[in-house]
Amino acid sequence: MLLFRLIKRNILVYTRDRSNIFFSLLSMLIIIGLMVVFLGKMNADSVVNLLNQYGGERDAALDLSNAEQLVMLWTLAGIVVVNSITITLSMVGIMVEDEAQKRLSSFYVAPVSRWIFVLSYIIAAIIMGILLCSLTVVIGMTYIVLTGGSMLSLSVIGKVFLYILLNVFTSASMVFLIANFIHSQSAFGGLSTIIGTLVGFLAAIYLPMGMLPEKVQDVLKCFPLLHGSSFLRDLLTKDIIATTFTNCPEELISGYREYMGITLLSDGEIISTTIRVAFMVISGIIFIGIAAILQRKRNVMSR
Repeated sequence: MLLFRLIKRNILVYTRDRSNIFFSLLSMLIIIGLMVVFLGKMNADSVVNLLNQYGGERDAALDLSNAEQLVMLWTLAGIVVVNSITITLSMVGIMVEDEAQKRLSSFYVAPVSRWIFVLSYIIAAIIMGILLCSLTVVIGMTYIVLTGGSMLSLSVIGKVFLYILLNVFTSASMVFLIANFIHSQSAFGGLSTIIGTLVGFLAAIYLPMGMLPEKVQDVLKCFPLLHGSSFLRDLLTKDIIATTFTNCPEELISGYREYMGITLLSDGEIISTTIRVAFMVISGIIFIGIAAILQRKRNVMSR
């Protein structure tokens, strides 16, 4: 019962402060702004140019419409992954604020295991991450349908939700681990700024994978963020890619998927969805394990 009350308290602290919500969604707003201003048109035009070169006789208006929908779905997948990081980071920031304001010390006076308090922050972060990421998909798909796009099938929507769970779990685990090294609100504010800036690059949103040097690509593949955005992109864009690249060579389609980070390669072989999901799960478990060790050491030192 105490755990549920603490989870509710953390969620209310987050939702009552509108600035928390705004800044946790700021990276998403920046990405949308960039896509509206120039990146979206640039990516759509590149698809149309590919179709003109290798697709034979085409319907220009239909190609442009399909290309725009493809870019929107590709962007939506990246935004969901970005939100999974920034929202959970903002939620975990409540723990840092409680520590800085000495509220955490007051909590620890109670004859309750410290892990009850720790779990309340993690679970609250996961709940808000799932809710807001799911809402992002709903809003994104509503916009796409209203602008003439196709609605996702129920089976795809179900898989999207499962992938949101996985992304949020891994992201919450990672930011909780990072938060163990932060003990002041000013330091956390600086960290939030850095992560908010880097997350678009780590998920290969600002620049597609194909535009990055090979060594940079190899480094990004070590981060769960890229794998999370990759299989969400694969899921969301599978049908529209088949429609957009109708009558095009298979080499062109596979090359585009690799260039846009929809598929990831390792030693020339495509990394399967199973391996990417396993990497995300294992990464999340490792993050939590390390955080547990740090928390245990902190408990011993504070006795």
